[in-house]
Amino acid sequence: MFNTFLYYRSTSRLIIMKRFVALKSNGDVGAQIKSFNEKKQFKKTLELFDKYKENDVKNLSSFIITQALKACTQMGDLQRGLIIHCLISSRIKTDCYISGSLIHLYSKFQY
Repeated sequence: MFNTFLYYRSTSRLIIMKRFVALKSNGDVGAQIKSFNEKKQFKKTLELFDKYKENDVKNLSSFIITQALKACTQMGDLQRGLIIHCLISSRIKTDCYISGSLIHLYSKFQY
């Protein structure tokens, strides 16, 4: 019984650590993406976004998505913006930051 208790206790710590690492990496990715955008390295922004979204699209923060859309706008890459729009379409109604970034993207192309 004591071994079982230790197993559950260590398992819950492992789960907590995994969640902490996921949250930390989300923030780190956001900071890196913003840094690339500030340096006008929009291609690197989208490469990092693509790499990160392969891991888990549902956990992408609004900040990361808006930075990726900003890179699409600055590069003039409407196709990539449309792909991102399709990926996050379920979140648009509840997130004014993403909606604003999409409006900015489409207004640049008069879409």
